[in-house]
Amino acid sequence: MTTESEKTRLSSPRTSIRKRAVRLYVLFAACIVLVLTLSSFFMARGFLEQRVLSQLSSIVAAKEDLVEHVLRNDRARVALLATRTEVKEVIQGNNTRTILNELIERMREEHVPVLGVAVFDLSGQEVSGAGLSARSKPPEQESTILYAITDDFGWQEYEIFSPVYLEGKHIGVIGVRYDARPLLDTLLSVASVGETGEVLLGAEQDGKLVILHHRFQPDGGKTLLLGDIDEQYSYGSPLAKAVKGEESLRRSEDYSGQDVYAAYRTLPSLGWGLVVKINRYEALAGTVRLAWFMAILGIVLIFGAGLIAVILAKYLTDPIMRLSRKMQKLGPENWGFRRSVYTGDEVEFLDQVATDMASRLKEIYGHLEEKVAERTQELKAQYAKDRAILESIQHGIITVGKTGVILSVNPAASLLLDMDITDLIGTKAEETIRFCKEGKTQEAQNNPIVRSLVTRKVARIDSNQHVSVLQKDESFLPVTAISAPLLDKGQLLGAVIVFQDVTEERRVDYIKSEFISLASHQLRTPLSTMNWYLELFSDEKEGLSQMQKESVREMDRASKRMSDLLDTLLHAARLEGGNIMPNIRKIDIIAFMNDVVAECRSVAKIEGVNCKSDISQEPITINTDPVLLNVIIQNLFSNAVKYSPKGGDVKITLKSDGKYIDITVKDSGMGIPANEQHRVFERLFRARNVKSIDTEGSGLGLYISKMISGVIGGELTFVSDEKNGTVFTLRLLVV
Repeated sequence: MTTESEKTRLSSPRTSIRKRAVRLYVLFAACIVLVLTLSSFFMARGFLEQRVLSQLSSIVAAKEDLVEHVLRNDRARVALLATRTEVKEVIQGNNTRTILNELIERMREEHVPVLGVAVFDLSGQEVSGAGLSARSKPPEQESTILYAITDDFGWQEYEIFSPVYLEGKHIGVIGVRYDARPLLDTLLSVASVGETGEVLLGAEQDGKLVILHHRFQPDGGKTLLLGDIDEQYSYGSPLAKAVKGEESLRRSEDYSGQDVYAAYRTLPSLGWGLVVKINRYEALAGTVRLAWFMAILGIVLIFGAGLIAVILAKYLTDPIMRLSRKMQKLGPENWGFRRSVYTGDEVEFLDQVATDMASRLKEIYGHLEEKVAERTQELKAQYAKDRAILESIQHGIITVGKTGVILSVNPAASLLLDMDITDLIGTKAEETIRFCKEGKTQEAQNNPIVRSLVTRKVARIDSNQHVSVLQKDESFLPVTAISAPLLDKGQLLGAVIVFQDVTEERRVDYIKSEFISLASHQLRTPLSTMNWYLELFSDEKEGLSQMQKESVREMDRASKRMSDLLDTLLHAARLEGGNIMPNIRKIDIIAFMNDVVAECRSVAKIEGVNCKSDISQEPITINTDPVLLNVIIQNLFSNAVKYSPKGGDVKITLKSDGKYIDITVKDSGMGIPANEQHRVFERLFRARNVKSIDTEGSGLGLYISKMISGVIGGELTFVSDEKNGTVFTLRLLVV
């Protein structure tokens, strides 16, 4: 014992406080550094991203203003030319090309990129022109119009037309053709954006999105077709959104698949889209350098924090280590403990507690053996008492493990089964404890022990089930039994079954049934005589008075009730005695139920109750006794009609899942009180809430139906809610 104690005291801890303190401190410092580093990085990246987008927004706005300013000035210049006298004289034919050439020379001296001037009459015919001729047809409306001229090589030129008036009368149109390249040189310049910066100019042509000019378009290169404009718009293309009249700043993917930041707007004068973009990696290049710097700085800080953590941990844990070495020496042979820590903190307090604890342990240990001996004696006495109770009780008690193997048996169980305890322990419960009904051994799955192990619920064998247990000599012992699972926090440990010899109760029950059967037979003779006299008295030829006739009718009704009661008692006695053998045969349950429902509707109509049905129309064949099945359904339906109010509903349903059929009878009556539902199938039982409205019931209908359901191999169950009706369900096996 001393050696084992020494091993326990000298065993090293899995992790020292010092190491844990260092790890936690370093982890804490690393988390702080990581949070600060990441937050700083994301803040810097967000700030830089906003600055880039703001710069792109300023650039695209400036370029839009440039285009609009140039085109607006050119429109104003053409409108001014339309007011000149020389232009009007050209339209009237008084002067020709010389005047137009002079106009071109003058505009070129003013650095206007003009290519040609033409004058048209009202019919659209060119009267005169200088330089390059107009490529567009002059407009019919009397306003200044701009036409952008594009081809496979993008935007090269544009023309502006303005109406010419003489004394308020429209006499013609002047058109000026401009070179767009000087404007494009300024518009497409991206020197201030960056190496990957690019300005896109796009337009819609025949429902397609076309890039008129882009960075990778060489001199004289062709335009770039991106595809359907609506499809590009749905993909979030900035150029498509700009052409559609939108303007915004966003991160997106450009036509070459690059991740970019883009600012886009619409050019109102042209109806085109303008996009200024830059590659996202170039825009955020500064954040990469910042990330490397912060990562290196974070590593340095973490190493520094680790060094500080080691120093602090050593300073804090040295007193604890000294205290632990002293504590290891404590034991039955050495309870002496002196204070040695004077740090003024919690460790010193712990040293005080350890000193006090050692003193108290020394005192407690002296009385421990005496208390252990006393407690052991108490447990032995309690065990002997419990064992005596189990051995003296008259009920058989058997416990099994979770696999169904018998673990313990009390003497009463051994006596009832007529088997030695040693022969029972270690055997399978379902093989040793066999139950039988009506002379037939029940299958293992119906054994209450197996049921409680499988379902983890209480399984019962009541006295009215007439079940017996087989003894060692194969004789039958009538019993009632209850089996309950043994659970520990939801874990199945096994089960315990308690069973009782009910031979005397079974004999008394048999005598009672025989008496009821005999009394029923003996009462039929005087009852038949009384019925014959009642029929004689009810003959109108006898000349009875009205009061006498009413009395005879009342006696006749009482006689019929007595006859029905005797029939019911006789049926119950026969069922209890096993004298009714079912005539099992194959029947079409659908046709059978349709006939039953038709009969039930007639009864329900007389009582003022609505009878509904829901029966499948596909043929279903089952093995059963149709006469006994009809008795069950008629009993259930009769109760449903009897306890449903006038105008209430009773519904008969038949459903099948391919293996079983369920026949249900649902009423809208008063229901069964919850505290009485466990007695519904008992003989002569009637619920308290029906006695006040029906004083003639016998309490045998459901009792008989339950027994018949067992005879024909079915199962009768119910669900009831007081004041909301009851649903009875009969389950039968499909062939």
